[in-house]
Amino acid sequence: MGTITERLKTNGKPSFTAQIRKKKNGKVILNLVETFASEQAAKSWLKRREDALIKPGGLERAVNTKARKSVADCISDYIDTSLEGFGKSKSQMLSFFQRLNFGASAIEDLLARDFVKIAIELLSGLQARPVDPRKDTTAHYTFKPREPQKVNGYIVTLGMLIRFGGPTCGVTMPRAEFEEAMRTLQHQKIVTKSAQRTRRPTFDELDLLMYHFVNGYRENPRMVPMHKIVAAAIFETRRQGAILSQSWADYDLENEEITIRDMKHPRQTQGNDVTLSLQEEARAIIESMPRTDGRIFPYNSDVVSRRFTYACKLLGIEDLHFHDLRHEGISRLFEMGLTIPQVAQISGHQSWQCLKRYTQIKQRGDKYEGWNWWAVVTS
Repeated sequence: MGTITERLKTNGKPSFTAQIRKKKNGKVILNLVETFASEQAAKSWLKRREDALIKPGGLERAVNTKARKSVADCISDYIDTSLEGFGKSKSQMLSFFQRLNFGASAIEDLLARDFVKIAIELLSGLQARPVDPRKDTTAHYTFKPREPQKVNGYIVTLGMLIRFGGPTCGVTMPRAEFEEAMRTLQHQKIVTKSAQRTRRPTFDELDLLMYHFVNGYRENPRMVPMHKIVAAAIFETRRQGAILSQSWADYDLENEEITIRDMKHPRQTQGNDVTLSLQEEARAIIESMPRTDGRIFPYNSDVVSRRFTYACKLLGIEDLHFHDLRHEGISRLFEMGLTIPQVAQISGHQSWQCLKRYTQIKQRGDKYEGWNWWAVVTS
């Protein structure tokens, strides 16, 4: 007999998950799960599936269908056969799909409506089973709505598997169904591309952040020196992950350079080692760090993200992301009169096209000359 479990979304509306489990000799041989917006829809699905299972040969047919290669299996094959590997974000998204009930679906049977349905569920805030079984609690499954831009990232990542994973997974991928679903999702704006951010921190906002981080560090020198990491993000013009991965072994003071290992790239991250120029300000910040670890900034990325986000919320700084600091640093370089090739050699942009949006910035000189916080971030 199947079961129906009711859960509440963040908007207060219920969702109903219907599940049928069949065992043989103590081993689960069939596990069917679907989620619905109404209890009646869940009951109808449950009745249809149970009626089909009790027919002669029904259980065997269902088991054989489930034995076909699942989405989760194909993701594992796709990852295992990738020579270059995937970046952190794509790996997390692929793992997310594996841990959804969607991951148990036979991939060759997926239709356009299945892709549309999973996108809508992602938008509403569907959560996957946690990696850590200890966190598998009712609270974990609370719906946390996502923006269409975030959903787009998930679906595009799934699309990599559908478009290119067929030969490595040994299946015929439902590419036409996926493309049809994408057209629908884009038309209905369930998925949208991220707009280019233009947010830059003001000096007043940087003062608030610096006061907060410096005072916290002086009270407890064992804390993450967020004031230095914020400054490094601006003057190195790096992503957070690149800043925290930098090593002393790859730092070349004599040639004013540093090599970033596995630098993030849309198509190739693993093995994408890039040597970049360091301006005087960036070198001064790096030189101020103690050489107590192989990494220059030996801190956890999640901790840095949380502390920056918490500080902005505490200080009333709205809509400022850590990545906006990189945008500020690149904007500064163009304000100083550097050309696109010169900026790319510092920022690591491998496509100059990405930097063309900065060419409209007027040359104003270095607004950070004589900055009040220089002595603090370089000591």
